[in-house]
Amino acid sequence: MRDFHIDDHAIRRILDHRSDCTRDPVGTLSRAERHEGLSVDEMGALWTTPALGSDLLYRTAREIRKRRGHRLETFSPLYLTNTCDAECRMCGMRRDNDVLVRETATPEQAIRQLETLVRRGVRGVAILTGEYRASTRPWALALVNQVLRATQDLGFRHVLINVGAIDAPEYDTLLAGLSRETDGAIRPQVTMCTFQESYSRAVYAKFMGTDPANPRADFDRRLTNFDRAFDAGLRVANPGILVGLNPDLGYELVALALHARHLREKGMDVYLSVPRLRQIAGRGAFRGAADADFIRLVAILSMGLPDCKIVITTREAPAMQHTLAPIVSVISAGSSAVAPYTEAGARFPLEASQFEVIDQRPFEAILREHLAHGGAIENFSPAPGAA
Repeated sequence: MRDFHIDDHAIRRILDHRSDCTRDPVGTLSRAERHEGLSVDEMGALWTTPALGSDLLYRTAREIRKRRGHRLETFSPLYLTNTCDAECRMCGMRRDNDVLVRETATPEQAIRQLETLVRRGVRGVAILTGEYRASTRPWALALVNQVLRATQDLGFRHVLINVGAIDAPEYDTLLAGLSRETDGAIRPQVTMCTFQESYSRAVYAKFMGTDPANPRADFDRRLTNFDRAFDAGLRVANPGILVGLNPDLGYELVALALHARHLREKGMDVYLSVPRLRQIAGRGAFRGAADADFIRLVAILSMGLPDCKIVITTREAPAMQHTLAPIVSVISAGSSAVAPYTEAGARFPLEASQFEVIDQRPFEAILREHLAHGGAIENFSPAPGAA
């Protein structure tokens, strides 16, 4: 199966085409209600059909999820460092951000952080670093591998890795020591996270740069990272868009759906991340997507790709979390600072964080609030009396 690629003209045709969905939007929603999912053409048409308001799409997605049985997962982010060689304009960790206070955890500190998360009841964790030139990537990959192996010793059930795009031989370093199935697939649930941020080449170049020395600047290398991850034995992928970076949100919706379809056809489980732009150290807030557009996006993804798991985080305020929780699959709570967790809370210093976290309550309080609305949250077993 060939690696994923972006066909800009095909995406434009989907958004411009007067499809059956445009003529019969109620029929399209009926198909979604039968749990059939939707074609990418239908998802694009739902986005562009003015007769279908965001409220209607949200209510339909919520009813579909309710009938299927709704269960949430969780994980907490653990930043090992906020150093980075990339130069992304919208990111607090970019290498030329002199305002950011740089921090890096030692392996011992990182493992103590994992132990703290376990004591507080979390069994899902995302391990994050910056992105580095080929000459400086080995230290980061070796650190992540050491921490990844510790997660298995400590009993984490889901580990996500966000280290940027890496080359095929580097997966050997990243995944060394992990158990495998007879076909070479990694046995633990380890998810590769590589957010394209924008599937538009023009928008990508504007924010990520074009200098070949910049490890983030190669659009196609990043786009095909999941294909290399699959060849290396990983079977779970987490693509994502940074909502609001590209004003043409319909384009990003269709491209993300096409990417998800490609990964599912390849045989991978798929998580979809849709974080919104937030304030970063040293700059004012970027203008992100409006609430109604954001809800519309998530509702269409929820209806159209029922076999994918949509992720939201505490970048969103509690009110938006409560709105979206019934139509998503994962809520991630925690800090974007380096090694931030204590026995009862976390640090949230904007001056040392990748971005601003809106909801800074202890993750126990956030997750218990969702538990109070019924159901269970996978990968979370709070200690009695926890906040």
